[in-house]
Amino acid sequence: MSEADFIKIKLNGKDNEIKAGLSVSDLLLKWKVRPELVTVELNENILQKLEYDQTVLKAGDNVEFVFYMGGGMV
Repeated sequence: MSEADFIKIKLNGKDNEIKAGLSVSDLLLKWKVRPELVTVELNENILQKLEYDQTVLKAGDNVEFVFYMGGGMV
């Protein structure tokens, strides 16, 4: 693979290099994140889960995985 086969994105505030052409679903799979447990924000916009398969990441994209934690008073 050449350098052109990879793009740079920001994932949860950190620089990452990923294979070009990956969808949000592919990225979740790569990071072993279950889609039902996370909300994905792409360039400050929340994606609907139905968009994960069709949304292809581009160089310079800013991706945030937002996890919800349960909790409360004990």
